[in-house]
Amino acid sequence: MRMYLFCICFLLLFVSGISSAQELLYQKPLNSAAKSMTTDELGNVYIIFKDNSLVKYSLNGDSLGNYRSIQNGDLATVDASNPLKLLLFYPEYGKITFLDRMLSPKNEMDLKKLNLFQPTAAGMARDGNIWVYDVQLAKLQKIDEQLNVMQQSDDLRSATGDVLFPVQILDRDRKIYTVDTAKGIFVFDQYATILTNMDLFHVKQLQVFDHTLVYSTQQKWISYDLNIMKEQTLPLPDDPEFIMARIEKERIYYLFTHKLQIFRTIHN
Repeated sequence: MRMYLFCICFLLLFVSGISSAQELLYQKPLNSAAKSMTTDELGNVYIIFKDNSLVKYSLNGDSLGNYRSIQNGDLATVDASNPLKLLLFYPEYGKITFLDRMLSPKNEMDLKKLNLFQPTAAGMARDGNIWVYDVQLAKLQKIDEQLNVMQQSDDLRSATGDVLFPVQILDRDRKIYTVDTAKGIFVFDQYATILTNMDLFHVKQLQVFDHTLVYSTQQKWISYDLNIMKEQTLPLPDDPEFIMARIEKERIYYLFTHKLQIFRTIHN
């Protein structure tokens, strides 16, 4: 059902154009400067601010909670694949913090205890464990919260002939996607074996819906169909404060430095 609704929503956007296929539901002024966001399958949105705070909003723009750590360095990414267990990644200090749905801290992992001293990306595995990539080790690893290694790839410098610097790891439909803005998207199986790589560059944040990749690069929003290897593009707001866009639960989210816009896709 989620994939079906997504196809309808995105098809409407591409066929009708971004302005006529959506209706502005809510515009939320932001008191602090935003830098990134993510969403969950329930339509909630999580905004990371430049002061390192995280705020959760409902699909209607209501504030539902906030969290801020001043001891773990820069908050790089939030994985909300499981709305009941959020993963917050702090690469500077090699820390992962888990929050519950109320944004209360539940656990913290120190990746340095696993000799991971240069982690660049971390994300939730579908089985509740954690995927992490470390540049120094050059391996994609699945670990549990007790820092036991469950799966790991071979040295990817040998497999790719290059040094990867992924900034996002996404586990969808038994495939693991790592996003390197300069070298493209690399796809692995559940055993951390590399399957393929795609020359898709400058990806800000990846979403995967069945066989469709959705991401933005600069001022374009792109839908890439893996079955036919074809992309469709849409323009994004020409605004110097525009940061990124996401689609979730028949909602379109536009994040600007000082505001959040939430749109509803229109079914004609």
